[in-house]
Amino acid sequence: VEQQPGDAAAWLELELIADRLVSAGFEVQQARHGEDALRHLRERWYPVVITDWQMPVMDGLALCETIRERGIDAYVIMLTTREADADYERGYAAGIDDYLTKKVPSSELLARINAAFNTIALRRSLKEAREALEQSACVDVESGAFTPREVTVRLRGEIARAERYDRPLSLITVGVRATGSN
Repeated sequence: VEQQPGDAAAWLELELIADRLVSAGFEVQQARHGEDALRHLRERWYPVVITDWQMPVMDGLALCETIRERGIDAYVIMLTTREADADYERGYAAGIDDYLTKKVPSSELLARINAAFNTIALRRSLKEAREALEQSACVDVESGAFTPREVTVRLRGEIARAERYDRPLSLITVGVRATGSN
């Protein structure tokens, strides 16, 4: 959650939002501005980041763009007074996951935060599944050839088949080394 230093109204608003979130059972870390938020994100993983558009030092759009550029796995909610169609478009183009105006009822904000946790869990699950699939893939994506593990599995199967049918096994191996993309 972000705020502008020296702005009593913004500080009060930040405190009220933080109090609502804490009373709803969330752990809250406040940041003075976007750079401060990035420092917190370097020190610890926060699954959900709630930011305002208008902040000193780094605005909410720049914060979100930096989060995305750095590959920080966080669900970013823009909570702002800006509500023009163009603002929504700019926010989502910057990588915002959810865009809410400050007029939103507390129950809606809490529902969106809970949905954010579900989305983060799905993202992480998908990433793990993708990594597992890449490890279990039988064809190398870059070369199109069987992976060494798959070659070994297939070779063992062919050896077993040759032994089972008492047939000779002929084998040709070809080594291919990719040196560039021509």
